[in-house]
Amino acid sequence: MAFALLDIVEQQARSNKLHAALDTARRIADAADWSAAMEAIAIGQFRAGDQHGALHTANLISHEINRNGVFMQIAFEQARSGHVQGAIETAGHIKAALRRDTVLLGIALIRARAHDIPGALIITCHMGSELARARANREIAHL
Repeated sequence: MAFALLDIVEQQARSNKLHAALDTARRIADAADWSAAMEAIAIGQFRAGDQHGALHTANLISHEINRNGVFMQIAFEQARSGHVQGAIETAGHIKAALRRDTVLLGIALIRARAHDIPGALIITCHMGSELARARANREIAHL
């Protein structure tokens, strides 16, 4: 039953029926399925223009992998649309330093491919380790 409810939540979120998706998600007992449902809802909120709601929903997700998946998707979309500072702030919600640096690398590469080298280099300054910064700068230089 949880799988069917999760499928319904995902369909509702894609259709921008976010209140219905939240109501359906409340009936999911399995924590992993509930986290996946909340991930779909948060992404739906972001795509509907509710960035604050998406970040709030993401923070309610108990499974770190789902929570980080939302933050990553939001950060990448922000980077693609030129909102570099927002992308950096969103990546900052990721607690695991290695995962956060990986997302920041992805954001930097998105900006570099969009010919925003200054924006890409600003992003690398926010990486937690010198090794991650050096790798990012090498990859940016090779584009």
